[in-house]
Amino acid sequence: MQAGGLLQIRSGLGGAQAQRRPCGRPQAQELAAAKGVSLPEDFAAAAASGGLRAAVLDTYCKLASGGFLTSWLVKALPAFRDRLIADRLFFFKVWAEVAIDSACATVAEVRKRGDEFWSEFEFYLSDLLVGLVLDVVLVTLIAPVAQPGRKTAQAVSGLKRYLGGLPSAVFQKSQPGRKWGVGDRAATYVKLGLEYSLAGIVCGFIGQGLANSIMLLKRKYGGASEHDVAVPPLVRTSLVWGMFMGLSSNTRYQIVFGLERLVDETIARRIPAAAYFTTLVIRFANNVVGGENFIDMARWAGVQ
Repeated sequence: MQAGGLLQIRSGLGGAQAQRRPCGRPQAQELAAAKGVSLPEDFAAAAASGGLRAAVLDTYCKLASGGFLTSWLVKALPAFRDRLIADRLFFFKVWAEVAIDSACATVAEVRKRGDEFWSEFEFYLSDLLVGLVLDVVLVTLIAPVAQPGRKTAQAVSGLKRYLGGLPSAVFQKSQPGRKWGVGDRAATYVKLGLEYSLAGIVCGFIGQGLANSIMLLKRKYGGASEHDVAVPPLVRTSLVWGMFMGLSSNTRYQIVFGLERLVDETIARRIPAAAYFTTLVIRFANNVVGGENFIDMARWAGVQ
């Protein structure tokens, strides 16, 4: 779903179609009230300053008056709300990523570690926990974000303004008034690579620290075993997570985004259910490759 266009909506009062132009604050509040929802503060500000996009308002009203979980999330978390408005499959993609990655990571770990799986169980646990957090980070950072209205001019540096105007993903579709060239898309790849690397380092440090603590406690109270492996270096392991996220994950998820966009603009227009099926298939293949890739990278770096 593209939230940038100004689509027609129904007012709920008279059933007549609203105009395609942005809604002013009184009109936006009236339409939201007719749907039984309150207008978020940032939406109200957008409506007052330049007009709230009709498509954004209509989609928000549908989400806010929908199921309990979705309704609560869009009201409580603006970051989740804006991504779900821009992409109707955002929530499904987060769920699919977490579920598929957990299963694929387990299969990949068992396959790669073989007979040493149980003696290296702490590595598996650390990889799984860190992976679950990073799954949400990966899907969230690369997801398109809905713009409620016209952007107001802000006193920000040239670099910050430039970075804020980049697409959310390398293969995001250009929109009216927002055209991105090859240089912009290359800059997006670098920007997301740095963000993914930072997330990987932080989560890797926490996850490996937990795994190391479990290893030391098990050996302290359970005794040493001939199958025990050396406790991995904490800092080096977190740096490996950063390298893996910035290079492998960044590249793979850009490709995933591009393939999903291709499906959305072709097959899914005729068969909407195809978008869900292909998302599962694409992300399953991506996680199989990523799970084995991380183990190989960790062993290459000498941390596992």
